Amino acid sequence: MLEILQGKKHKDDKIVLVNGHQITFEEVAHILVTFCNNEEVIYPPPRFKGAEYFKAFINECMDSLSVSAEILAKYKLPKKL
Repeated sequence: MLEILQGKKHKDDKIVLVNGHQITFEEVAHILVTFCNNEEVIYPPPRFKGAEYFKAFINECMDSLSVSAEILAKYKLPKKL
């Protein structure tokens, strides 16, 4: 399902494919917005953190440029890949 291939623009360039389809920035943005909206529905503020919890997770991953076991554990997420 998820495949990461060598790109052509640089020796470290990567292309992300889902079911053989190359994912675009726009598609990633739509996916992230959908996740945020879903978190708002499932874990609505003010009782829960809603989308803020998801955004904090994504920001930690982006700041560290990794999806580490430590970050996954902090957000109580199982390692899948």
